[in-house]
Amino acid sequence: MSNDPSAAGGNIASDEDVRRLARTARSLVWALRRFGEKEAGLSRLPQSEIEVLRTLAERPGSTVSEVARYLGLQSSNVSTTVRRLVDRGLLERQVDPADGRSHRLHQTPLARRNNTRIDDMWLDGVRRLLDGMSEDEAARLLDAAPLLARLGAMSAD
Repeated sequence: MSNDPSAAGGNIASDEDVRRLARTARSLVWALRRFGEKEAGLSRLPQSEIEVLRTLAERPGSTVSEVARYLGLQSSNVSTTVRRLVDRGLLERQVDPADGRSHRLHQTPLARRNNTRIDDMWLDGVRRLLDGMSEDEAARLLDAAPLLARLGAMSAD
């Protein structure tokens, strides 16, 4: 791969810039992966269950196949995870009114309360982290939030 920025179709990022961003993103993801769940006292759930719950918070009413496709997993694995979440009282299956053979997945009130607790923990945690930065650093990071959200959305599709 070339370090010539013009070789990337007009992209101004060099290979080293992209490598640094990728390493930073990976480190950040690993460092923060279970922050909200742990702080909210919910860290006993396996990561696979957290990912399915997160997906259904963003895409309520999805089928097992849709969740599997979104997460890039096998439907059989997601089905097993969904069964465990139903047993835990965190998900419910509802018959699809358009197709009685299919089920739509929804979070239970308990799961939604847990999501709120996690969101609150993230809010408090990120605020503490921002408070530990200079005003300029915090402002620059906040300004980058839309780009980070776009990057996350691009990688999910």
